[in-house]
Amino acid sequence: MPRYIYMLNTVYPNSYIRMQKTEKDEFIEITSYTKDTMGRRFEEVLIINASKSSKMEIVPSLEFIFSIYKAGRRYIVCLEQKICSYGIFRLDEIPCAHVIVVLKEKNVKNMHPYCSNYYKPDTLTRTYEIPMVPMPDKKDWSAPEDVVAETVYPPRYRQLARRPRKRRKKNA
Repeated sequence: MPRYIYMLNTVYPNSYIRMQKTEKDEFIEITSYTKDTMGRRFEEVLIINASKSSKMEIVPSLEFIFSIYKAGRRYIVCLEQKICSYGIFRLDEIPCAHVIVVLKEKNVKNMHPYCSNYYKPDTLTRTYEIPMVPMPDKKDWSAPEDVVAETVYPPRYRQLARRPRKRRKKNA
């Protein structure tokens, strides 16, 4: 079984993958079916963020821009550009609690279009479909002679600036 199929099964245990052996003793993926559209861990992150989204007040500004108030703080969400002033939505590309509140307000049931494609099983299978060949032994490496001849030294140590001492040195 190819390595990427094994890794897919370990990351997405709910996936169903059917393989067939060819005349050349190679495996070909015939069909693959995954029950979840995202991995289990990422679905759990969405559930946790949805549970945090209670007790937030929403004030729509424009069609795609909303202000969310929680505990005296204001967060701004723009669904068109997929931005939240909290910063997690842009960093992880998974809807944070503020974005989930807005999506619930707009009666959006499926939050997966607002998640990055990196969390979907198709991207994972495409990542590991290219065979990875291990590196040969270090003795078998071929390096250009100008690179081998060059000597690399560590950077020179430079003492950082610091606060002056409060007392004088007694030995001086």
